[in-house]
Amino acid sequence: MEFGAVDDLFQDNATPVSHSRIDGRFDEFRRGGCNQKIAWSKLGCIAVINSDGTGVETRHLACNPEDGRWALSDAYPITDVSRFHEGQRLQHVTWSSNGAELAIIDVLGRVSFYTVYLTVNQLALSSIHTYPDDDMSSLVGFWWLPSERPYSLYTAMKVEEDVKYYSQNYRPFGPFHPVSPKAAAIGITRGGTVSDFIVPAKRNIFLTVDKYKAKMWFHDGNSKYQESTCELECMMSLDDVFTHASMSWGKESVSVLAAYTQSRQLRVYRLAINWGITQQTKPATQYPTAPVLLVKRVKLMATVFPTEFSNDTFKAQLTHLEVMGPTPGPTNANAAATITAIFSAGPDAQTITFVCRWDLRERPSKLHPAFDQLGVRRASISSGTPPELDLHRLEDITLNKRAIGVWPVTSGTVIAFAFSDGSLDFRDRHTLRPFSSPPPNGKITNMTQAGFTFTGGENCIDIVLSPNNTVAVRLSQDNELQMIVMDSTQGAITIKENFDTACIALAVQHAYSISNLSNNDDLLLIARKYKSLDFNNAFLTEVHRALNLKMDFAAESPSERLIRNPLLQRCLSLQYALDFHGERVTRRLSGKLAWAVLHLRVASLAFALSGNSGQRGAVQGRAPGTGGPPDDAKPEALQTVLGLVQWFMDMMSLIIGDLIELSKATRGRTDDLAFVRQKMLESNSPALFLTLASAPRAFLRYNCRNLRALENSTNKQLASGNYDEEQRMTIRSFKVPIDSCAVKIHNFEKIMTDIDGTVRAAYNNVPEAERATAERQLFVNNEIPEIFKEPVQRLLGYTIPNFRDSINISALFWHDVSWLGFHDDIESRIYHRTHRIDAVRKIVLPSKGIKLRRCTRCCSIVEETTINKNQGQWLQNTQRMCLCGTLYLSPHT
Repeated sequence: MEFGAVDDLFQDNATPVSHSRIDGRFDEFRRGGCNQKIAWSKLGCIAVINSDGTGVETRHLACNPEDGRWALSDAYPITDVSRFHEGQRLQHVTWSSNGAELAIIDVLGRVSFYTVYLTVNQLALSSIHTYPDDDMSSLVGFWWLPSERPYSLYTAMKVEEDVKYYSQNYRPFGPFHPVSPKAAAIGITRGGTVSDFIVPAKRNIFLTVDKYKAKMWFHDGNSKYQESTCELECMMSLDDVFTHASMSWGKESVSVLAAYTQSRQLRVYRLAINWGITQQTKPATQYPTAPVLLVKRVKLMATVFPTEFSNDTFKAQLTHLEVMGPTPGPTNANAAATITAIFSAGPDAQTITFVCRWDLRERPSKLHPAFDQLGVRRASISSGTPPELDLHRLEDITLNKRAIGVWPVTSGTVIAFAFSDGSLDFRDRHTLRPFSSPPPNGKITNMTQAGFTFTGGENCIDIVLSPNNTVAVRLSQDNELQMIVMDSTQGAITIKENFDTACIALAVQHAYSISNLSNNDDLLLIARKYKSLDFNNAFLTEVHRALNLKMDFAAESPSERLIRNPLLQRCLSLQYALDFHGERVTRRLSGKLAWAVLHLRVASLAFALSGNSGQRGAVQGRAPGTGGPPDDAKPEALQTVLGLVQWFMDMMSLIIGDLIELSKATRGRTDDLAFVRQKMLESNSPALFLTLASAPRAFLRYNCRNLRALENSTNKQLASGNYDEEQRMTIRSFKVPIDSCAVKIHNFEKIMTDIDGTVRAAYNNVPEAERATAERQLFVNNEIPEIFKEPVQRLLGYTIPNFRDSINISALFWHDVSWLGFHDDIESRIYHRTHRIDAVRKIVLPSKGIKLRRCTRCCSIVEETTINKNQGQWLQNTQRMCLCGTLYLSPHT
């Protein structure tokens, strides 16, 4: 041995070791998998391990009600995490496929599961699994099973001078939890243990494999645990210890498991789950009682390393292992799973990150030729040999940065890389080539192809992407969170080509998020950058086109199908959010219109469930005159809709009053649509569009019909004599706003029916595409298309003037509608500055002594109360989500 080597041994001439936080982070990556300190769920909740490593905090994007700006919320610690994990250092957080379940894992392999309850910052413990203090129990891989719900991919393509949107639905690959939408997860321990978790269900199942056997313990629902076993290959030496593991979905519900060992072996397994369920009906309701995990090793590769370091295999060390499952598309092209291994060569190397990949491909199984010499073979031998799996190595990719993360995004079609300098890179999942902007084939499937990227960067130890990959949060070396938002690199947005491309890309991403039930608040942070009414209108128009959103309901009767249209709700929510700049800032007509329809939708739900309760009671076995009324028709339930009844009656008064004023202002010029629109914009009242546009008019008619049915039901209850005086007073109070309103329901309904018939006549022989365009111009751009000329003339020149003579104008004039928030006068501003109104129940809330929930998007508030079934099903249905379709926040938590 040379003396220099001896000196190096004692580090006399060794290169000084850097003790930066980033170098320490890479040491954690090299020691093992399951090292994600921050995670962002589909529902929009961010979980991050705190600086002490003993607790977890949640954050989320939230709109400031004062100025409408979006930012990260305050930190909300999850209670008792440190106590449940007995103070052990936490190393991994990850959300389930549906975004409602959070798994927290510590260094000893203990796993706790939490569920997002009623608000985004309140998580409830589902279960905790603890094991002996043993290094071999620590997890090196963890994977949530996918959701069985079909998903959609969207594409925009320029065809001549137009843009066409295409969507394709796909069924995901398994395995799945047998009872949808319950979650399930699988974990791999350092000692080769496979753990299977089922959460949250009536039975909490834990499956583990020791050196020689697979053992499964499961909760049978009676506070007892049962056990079952299966064989697995044993661990022969410490060289067989796993350092990294990853799993993904596969064909025929058989997933692919890849594991990397201490001796640098890559082992590939096929993994299937026998749930032990005999029930075959869909949807399944039978929970598993004794699932069995079936694992079979199919490949082993010795000494896996980047090809560039074939002479010095220890110079590059594995930091991340990811299995990319098959992607949607033609079977032959996309059916292979891909194993992706990230190697780091250290900060002193010229090229410091290597991406190595292997496709797992099937090939027909062949018997040895000697079997042919045996003569005619049995049919079972000649036809039943399963295909074999081969690892086909792809070309290595080198990166001049240090990768700290790699994930498949957009349903596995895109792969994202995160680097220690705070930058991110998106590449094609199959070729790993960066996306070109604009794409050569004219297709836009993601934001990167439209020229959006993350610019700038600061050193960090972890990065997480939002549900739509348009916002990222860095975890700095000091454990501080820094938010960055995608920006366009194509040049000024005022250039028409850049303007159109940005709107199209955002519309494609918005359609993807809605169809796949993802939170899309992150898209608002990009759209609101441009602060342009023209951009908002163009973006909303493309959103409607991408989703092929139906806004023309003139040819059909209002029904519950209108209420339960999630696409309509989310588009209304987007339209309002784009216009919201603070509670004290005057809203434009587009925002007011969307806001009114969202509230009409809530009223429709309440009136429908309450007004139809008599019929539902008969269906449930209550004969007329026997037993009590259904829950939604009881006085206790009617009490909850009193505020909504008052709100709707006042909305009728507002609409009629504003239409009367508009009729007077446009007298003699109702055929001049430009003049009518000018007067309407001056008043900033949504009244005319609420009656002309098909969707809000359908809601108005639907509410009138159900409110009349509810009024008839209360009249029968008063006549029955089956209630005490207190209950009768509640029923009478329900009728007060109806009887005292200057505009009667049947008269208002006649006006809606009349304008509905006029619009239908105008639409006669008009192609469906033109009608859809006209409805969008009304609702989104607040323009009056020429096709509405006759309906406007009849409404303002004939219907409203004649109706004016049949009502008490003075009573209508003095009727106070300032609390509705649709007028911009000083009385309305003062009222909303001094009062808090429950957005769902439409009641004034006290200034002190109650707990509130606030929507993270529209900033609406509701009282946090415990709802029982006696208060009606409709109120229970509105507890978890805001009327705009977003989760609530509990500010007091």
